[in-house]
Amino acid sequence: MRRNNYRNNEQDRRITELEKKMEVVFNHIAITNEELGRIKTDVHWLKKFFWIVITASVGGLIGTLINLLITVK
Repeated sequence: MRRNNYRNNEQDRRITELEKKMEVVFNHIAITNEELGRIKTDVHWLKKFFWIVITASVGGLIGTLINLLITVK
């Protein structure tokens, strides 16, 4: 029976380096996903803008109705 003790040190070194780099990349991807999740759920500015537009629209409608009532009399 023949023993296979062959080891390619260069390939082992490269695989080890690649595994280290993959770990760094995976950590970066996890952090990026977390940050994107926060951005998706942070729509407070959109709510404020919505209320400003609605308030202006309702104010304009009320103003138009008052103007219409004044001009009819």
